[in-house]
Amino acid sequence: MQNQLKTAIRFDDFLAVFGAQGVVAMAWWLGAKHGAQIRTEEQGFPFLYVTGPAGSGKTTLLSYLSALNGVDSVTCYAPAYATPQGLARILANAGEQPVILEDGYDAERRFDWSQLAPLYDGGSVSVSQSEQAEITFKGTLVISATPPLKCSQAFTSRTVHIDLNTPHTANSRHHAQAMQQFTAEQANKFSHAVQKQADQTINMVRRLAPAYAASLYDNHSAQPTARAAQIGGLLMALVDVLSLLLNLSDEQRRKALAQVEQNVVMADLPY
Repeated sequence: MQNQLKTAIRFDDFLAVFGAQGVVAMAWWLGAKHGAQIRTEEQGFPFLYVTGPAGSGKTTLLSYLSALNGVDSVTCYAPAYATPQGLARILANAGEQPVILEDGYDAERRFDWSQLAPLYDGGSVSVSQSEQAEITFKGTLVISATPPLKCSQAFTSRTVHIDLNTPHTANSRHHAQAMQQFTAEQANKFSHAVQKQADQTINMVRRLAPAYAASLYDNHSAQPTARAAQIGGLLMALVDVLSLLLNLSDEQRRKALAQVEQNVVMADLPY
């Protein structure tokens, strides 16, 4: 069953292009299907923050992950060009789907990303300097940026950072082309499988995330912040959920867990 699912979603092509970072991103995407419940139980759900130069594969990655939700095309919003009221409306109308925001790349129109930090735990966002939009945010947040965002630690500390800076090879380009044949219709198998094991996913997060977080906090001399350890523990638990769903090899699982740990202990971009 798991091997059939891996074949249906062209996982081997995906892995060849994005490696362990791609597995971490897919684990986050799986968790995002239960984002509202996880946010309640874990006191927050992190933002997926994807960076990389032009041509690094950001659009390919997000298109593939969106297809796993049965979405044929990716819709990105540039908050620097949206009114506060318009952005609040986009977030409020998201339902339980990921909202993909991208940097506008315009030095003259900078967006204050820190104003979205409260969405980590379902808080409100400003619609004007004097008004708060009391929206119920049940979705999840994805940020795509070419140069890294110039934003506060309050924002970056709430993110899962996927940095696509590895040069493409002839082999990875071949697999990327194969991924373009992947359709949302094929991806429905993934979405259905994720929903089918929803209770198991939540139970695994409840059981594994605190243990992973404690391990991250205790096993490093330069201890990560409590939030960094908490988010890292959540991501490691979701990697285990994905491993069970797709029957990942021990090596694939270990590399993904190591990728999470590496990002957690990075001083400049903690989770």
